[in-house]
Amino acid sequence: MRKPIDWFIGDTHFGHANLLTFENNTRPYTNIDEHDEALVSNWNSVVGSDDRVFHLGDVAFASKYHYLKHLAGRKIIVVLGNHDYYSKIDAIMEDKRYSVCGSFIYRREFLLTHIPVHTSQMDSRFKYNIHGHLHTHSLDDKRYINVSCEQVNMTPVSFGQIKERITTL
Repeated sequence: MRKPIDWFIGDTHFGHANLLTFENNTRPYTNIDEHDEALVSNWNSVVGSDDRVFHLGDVAFASKYHYLKHLAGRKIIVVLGNHDYYSKIDAIMEDKRYSVCGSFIYRREFLLTHIPVHTSQMDSRFKYNIHGHLHTHSLDDKRYINVSCEQVNMTPVSFGQIKERITTL
């Protein structure tokens, strides 16, 4: 039996058909159902039943929250994104494995957010900001780690992978 792992991903955008037009190079699916099913498959290919996942915002559009119940993991913490409306929190938390927050302090030195925080918050409070929101773009600052789907091959990345990335920068 393996030790539980912490995973990170953002911007799944389940059910967001227009995203396939905006991000057609990095989300080359023929339709949104194919996209959503690929995300579920990718997620479940790495996340185990005892693992914890931090989803850094922009979970789903319309009523596509039903995909959440198909995602592996013991605990899934959603940091709300700019497309995650308060009226949808109940839909997210319908599955008791889910919890919702605005940001999350992880291991004291990592701030988890959807949108990258201002550099003034980084200078004195946190070493790193793991975030989503930027999709194919990244900040030219090693303290910012973008885990939008487009940055992580549409698959959650482990904390170990994030630590490797930090040490190679």
